[in-house]
Amino acid sequence: MKLKLLFLIFLSCFFYHNAFAVDAGFRFIKTRGEVVCGTDLTSKNYAYKDENGFWHGIDADLCRVFSAAVFGRTDRFKLVDVKADQVNSAIANNKIDIMLGNAPSTASKDISGRTTQAAILYYDKLMFLAHSIDNATSMEAYKGKKVCTVSNSENYYNLQNYSDKYNLDLKPLFFNNEQKAKEAFLLKRCELFAGSELYLKGILTEIGNYNINVNILPEIVAEKPVSAQVLRDNQKLRVAVKWIVNALALAEQNGITSKNVDVFIGVKENSLKNLLGINPDLWNKFELNPDWVKIVLKELGNYGEIYDRNLGKDSKFNSERGKNNLIENGGLINAQVFF
Repeated sequence: MKLKLLFLIFLSCFFYHNAFAVDAGFRFIKTRGEVVCGTDLTSKNYAYKDENGFWHGIDADLCRVFSAAVFGRTDRFKLVDVKADQVNSAIANNKIDIMLGNAPSTASKDISGRTTQAAILYYDKLMFLAHSIDNATSMEAYKGKKVCTVSNSENYYNLQNYSDKYNLDLKPLFFNNEQKAKEAFLLKRCELFAGSELYLKGILTEIGNYNINVNILPEIVAEKPVSAQVLRDNQKLRVAVKWIVNALALAEQNGITSKNVDVFIGVKENSLKNLLGINPDLWNKFELNPDWVKIVLKELGNYGEIYDRNLGKDSKFNSERGKNNLIENGGLINAQVFF
């Protein structure tokens, strides 16, 4: 009888623990008082602090968005440096709530890891940073050359496919992370470095004052989505992140910007009334601040404004929107109505 009672207690604790994990939602975030986002802080590509301690960069602004959604203000956030091979443990151990940056995502990681993709943030390109070769007019000039890349990564498999497709016989030189691959490239251990366009442009900015003859080649190896990742068991957070990101795109689709958001206060369309918190019930069901979209639009802007300031035409990267345009403008960013 005593054994049976202990067994029942064990089962109750087990199911309670799992239910607690699955339904964690924003419990840890609200108790902590801030949203903690993971990103790559080894360079100024994704986020960095200026001399006054103010955060800049795409991941800083995205974390501000999540802060506004949860707390109704954009300053309740923290950014933590997380390497690509640390994402799973950082999320599983509550070191971070949401992983941003150029986090890896593969089928094997999805099936065996503790994390899941919550929303596509933007699309990035895999390209080559190259030590210049005189009179080079095509990739044929780099045939058989060494390429610094991260071992067992999505970049490596895309690189391999590209090399095979064009019969380039590229020789991968493997490293544990992008930082080490970058260092090896700059030491000329390899002629090419395969990395995201954003990361490579950041390197060019870093070495701009040094006499190093390198450039980004025009060839696009692959294009891939960069997603926000959260704990697989935390379905409430996953769904909320999805609709938070969607809200930015929906605002852009409807022409709501940082300059005219107040004009839409009297809007009649139900989806937009829900979006702007005029009808607060739907955001309340998410356990989010109903006014967060208006706060973010006034301070940071819609999806297009955030993209252009951090990655696009108004940034040092000057990356064309391309696939990061809304679907109706020829891109892949899909805004769903909100009801």
